[in-house]
Amino acid sequence: NSKGHMGGWAEDGKTYYIGQQFRGLGGILPVIDVTDPYNAKWLLNWTFSGDGRPHDVSTNADGTRLYAGQAGNFGAPSDNSSFGPDGLVILDVSDIQSRRPNPQIRIVSKLFWDDQGQAEQMLPFSSRGRSYLISTDESGGQAGVGRLAAACARGASPYGYSNVIDITDETNPRIVSKIMLEVHDPKNCTKFLSEPPEVGAGPLDYSTERCALDRPKNPTMAACGSRGTGTRVYDIRDPLHPQEIAYWKGPAPRTAFLPGSGSWKPGVDRTVEKQAGLARFVKVPAADGKGREFNLWIVGDAGGFQVLRFTDRYLQTERGKAIFAEALAE
Repeated sequence: NSKGHMGGWAEDGKTYYIGQQFRGLGGILPVIDVTDPYNAKWLLNWTFSGDGRPHDVSTNADGTRLYAGQAGNFGAPSDNSSFGPDGLVILDVSDIQSRRPNPQIRIVSKLFWDDQGQAEQMLPFSSRGRSYLISTDESGGQAGVGRLAAACARGASPYGYSNVIDITDETNPRIVSKIMLEVHDPKNCTKFLSEPPEVGAGPLDYSTERCALDRPKNPTMAACGSRGTGTRVYDIRDPLHPQEIAYWKGPAPRTAFLPGSGSWKPGVDRTVEKQAGLARFVKVPAADGKGREFNLWIVGDAGGFQVLRFTDRYLQTERGKAIFAEALAE
């Protein structure tokens, strides 16, 4: 009664975990051995009887931990017809990584929040000797019972944003900072109650869906794609104090005929471009022919594949110089 929706590779590339569209109790996590990519083998279907049901997954460097973004909506029952609760579940998948017979998946720890909805990505990185995750939520508080008005009334974020989670002590994960735009701030929630919906599509969604880093160890930048705020780039050198440094919002597709786009359907007038895919930082020769710089590769639902570069105006600021000097040093 389900189908593959998202998934993730173990870091050594030998195991693939397939997330499912159905994430209620009794949902499965198919696990595939891809040690020989030309002869992939099914290992098992793990059936969830409780927490750990993943929307998206990633693993630690040695493949023994699975970081599951468990999707949930505030007020929805946590039964086999629902998802919740919403947040992070760290799972021990050592048995699978070691290819033990009759492998078991065990819960290491949980960290849930009720101000968002539909937790998705859990992106691991390390910085200055500590281990972290960047989470994303694709719906925010407006997806819970009572929708946007109820989210505003209880002080929740209207749309999904990213948490930075310290997992150095994996048995006690904790949120240490939030990567928020003004549209995510609960104090601005009521401003969206009277916002006109997109014709034929309903209310706009400004949730952050997926993030990427310039490197997994001591990263300098995170680029996060969204459902309605374009692609945002953050200074992540201090994980406790991330700051936005650049953004790109592609042209709105409006009523353009784009049958290959997931956002297109007849009669819909799209006023923003969804750029929710994973970005990629790419080192290229600098435009002035001196040294190197970063381009950012993204994909938008309307504009397709797009290559972005940081403007000279930004690169000449003190922060910009410092970030890119550090980023390009490795």
